[in-house]
This record gives sequence, structure tokens and C-alpha cells, in this order.
Amino acid sequence: MKNLKCQIRNLESITVSNEDYTAVEKELQLLGKKLLTEYVIKIGNIEVEPLWVEAYYSNISKKFSDPFIHGKEEQSKFCVLYFHHNTDDPRSGVDICLSLCDEDKNKSKYYLSYLLKYTLVNGEFTTQSQLSAKIRKAYNSLSESDKSCILFNKTFNATNTNDIVGYTTRIRLKAADSNPGTEKIKKSYISLRLAIAKNFDKSYPCEKRLPKLESLADNYLSTHESGNKENWYIDHFGYCPQKYKGK
Repeated sequence: MKNLKCQIRNLESITVSNEDYTAVEKELQLLGKKLLTEYVIKIGNIEVEPLWVEAYYSNISKKFSDPFIHGKEEQSKFCVLYFHHNTDDPRSGVDICLSLCDEDKNKSKYYLSYLLKYTLVNGEFTTQSQLSAKIRKAYNSLSESDKSCILFNKTFNATNTNDIVGYTTRIRLKAADSNPGTEKIKKSYISLRLAIAKNFDKSYPCEKRLPKLESLADNYLSTHESGNKENWYIDHFGYCPQKYKGK
């Protein structure tokens, strides 16, 4: 947990200049990667393994104000869950909240959470809209102290030491707004690669694959794979996009 908090402190220290969000984007990606590859969420006898998370962060004092964050009280706390709705329906969503501002009362409040977009719940592939129904009752039954102790380091073995991770844009965010002047701001945040996915090349028991496969693969290949990209695509997906054929 110390390493996770250190990563969050790195994020906290960045002040945006000239609307250049690159440094913040990178730290949010690294933090999301750490969540995916090093941690699981445990709620009683329920284990939630994140496969795809989306970062939501707003820190006005540091000039990074994501207009898509809900800005709820839970999102200003560390290691608690935020349920988007009081009922379990298709609008539902659950975030793991990672703000450390409560640890320093002199620090300006900010909001940091990762939407659990796709997960394995006790090994079962689970979408965003399905997750709250699977964990809400168990989470609500925890004491307040236990609710802040739900994040655990993974037990590493041969099957998870080779996780591949890619970054892409968040899903279904819209720039259109009734407030004039906000569309440009929203578009600048929509374009950030704040969706982090691991093992997106795999199919799960329900024969489901994660979305945005080629975007994730292109991002991964741009920094991690120096070999034959055509062969990599064929090995992992069974096909190769035209742009990589012969490369």
C-alpha cells in the first residue's frame, strides 16, 4: 500500500501549465496499471479483480478539473467504494476511490477515483452495470473500518506475471453540453487516454473480449513490442489489421 500511496503523491504534486495534461495523464495511467496488475478488492468472501478501469480526477488547485467526475464525498477519500446510484440498474457503476487529501488537513480537497468498468468477480466476467448488484449488500454489511481495508496486494504466480496493459480513451463520454463554452473543455479531457485495460487480448468464460481492442493493442505495441507486429496481432487476436501486414 505504501507504493500505491507514493504513486498518488506523485500525481498530487503535478500542477498543469498551459493546459498541457500530459504529465497528469501519464501518472493516472501508471496508477491505473498498478491497480490492475498489483491489487485486488476483497469484500468478505468476494474477490473483485479489475480488468479495465477508468480514471476520474479533479484537483482545481493543480489546474486539472475533469468535468466528467461526479465530485461526490466518497471520491475525496482513500480506499472506499463509491456507488453511482442507490439502485442496481443499467445506469449503475462503482468506483474505487483513492484520494489522500484527508491525510493532510492543510491540503486542498480533490477527487480521485477509478471506475471499475470490467472486472472478474470471483472469476466471473462482470460489466460495469452488473457489478453493484454483486457486491453492494456485502459491502454495506462491512463496518466503517473494514470498508477502508478492501484493497489487497495480489498473490503473484506464473499466470499473472505476464499481464499486458494498454491505454485508450474512456467510453461513452460526450462533449455536447447546454452550457456555452464547455464543449472545447470537455473534448480536451475526452481525448486523454484514461482507460487502462489488462489482458485485453484474452477471451473470458462468457467468450467476451474487452472493447477498443485495436486502440489498446496499438498503444501497447507502440511502447512494448519491437518484434513483428503482424505476428503479434495474429498470435493474440487471430487476425492482423492492414496497417501492420508485413511489419
